[in-house]
Amino acid sequence: MIYTLPYIFLVCFFGILSWWFDSTEDEVIRKRIVYVCMCTMVFFFGFRGFCFCDWNSYYPTFLKYNLHDLFTLGFSDWPYEPGFTILMVGCKSILNNYHFFVLVCNVIDMVLLLCFLKKYVKNIPLALMICLCMNGLILFTDLMRNSISILLFVNSLQYIRDRKPFPYILLCLTGALFHGSALLYLPLYFFLHRKINKWVYLAIFIAGNLVYLFHIHVFLNLVELIVGFINPSLKEKIDTYMKFFPNMSFAISIGYLERLFTGLLVFCYMNKLREIRKDNDLFINTILLYFMVFFFFSEFKVVSLRFSYLFCFGYWTLWGDLIKCFSISNNKKLYICFLVIYCVFKIYGLTDNIVFRYDNVLFGAQTYNVREFIFNMNDKSAK
Repeated sequence: MIYTLPYIFLVCFFGILSWWFDSTEDEVIRKRIVYVCMCTMVFFFGFRGFCFCDWNSYYPTFLKYNLHDLFTLGFSDWPYEPGFTILMVGCKSILNNYHFFVLVCNVIDMVLLLCFLKKYVKNIPLALMICLCMNGLILFTDLMRNSISILLFVNSLQYIRDRKPFPYILLCLTGALFHGSALLYLPLYFFLHRKINKWVYLAIFIAGNLVYLFHIHVFLNLVELIVGFINPSLKEKIDTYMKFFPNMSFAISIGYLERLFTGLLVFCYMNKLREIRKDNDLFINTILLYFMVFFFFSEFKVVSLRFSYLFCFGYWTLWGDLIKCFSISNNKKLYICFLVIYCVFKIYGLTDNIVFRYDNVLFGAQTYNVREFIFNMNDKSAK
């Protein structure tokens, strides 16, 4: 429990600020609250020590490469995508300190996140609380490359709405310089803005739940069918692989019930969501993509989680908008209570492991060797 306390305090702090933000009409106070929120995010994540898991690969790479290596190595030998590699060695050439590099990445994240939230969200502290619990905590700690590419994409959504393909493509390609998965965003220009029929949405959502609940190997079966005609020996290997897959799939959990609850609420209040904001078709389609990736790829647990992160930002806007959909005051209060309680439990479940023990370099953080020893002893349980 002790390892979760800093993260729970952070979530509760944003919850309190969101109540304060909503209870005042003074724009000066609201701007100050937003300023406090963003400074808190930079302080908490930008100055973090060796928390979570991915530093275990980023830190040795940071030590190994420098600016000279970019000129002596070919692009194929660079450790990461060009944009992230240049950012890493560029920070190292300014100040040879891994934590300075982490701070720079976090400041970039926070600037991009604030630009996005200011366009689509009124209560920014509430959105930050939701963001942290709905994959933001992982993005800002373990997925340093993904976070920049995802946040570049969310700032390109306005160009889908305005039908401006060139700035949209430019932002997606820039995101791909930090993580190649951003290339998957390019086709979304053609349909993410379209108004989906709510019954088509429900049919896809139900199909995804059936695939998830009954562990139906949709893609493995399809691949097996195709490969069976091309290479029968490879089909036998796939059959062997599939025997072990049931042990690698998801199970019914609080997280599944939350997705079920959210998906049904979006269906029930789809028309009202569209009235609240003309851009909400972007986020309704986004959250449907999130469900599709998570449910239909549930046979590939790592793939399901990693690729669902690409569309998790739909939660950051729609969960706040759903509050406005309830006409009965008690229903609003019940929904807000659900959000707060769920966010606290979600953060608890994400961080209840010594691997996630929070350190801040401004107050003295454990060294890499100490955290590496702890990580090696506990990383399996953390995952």
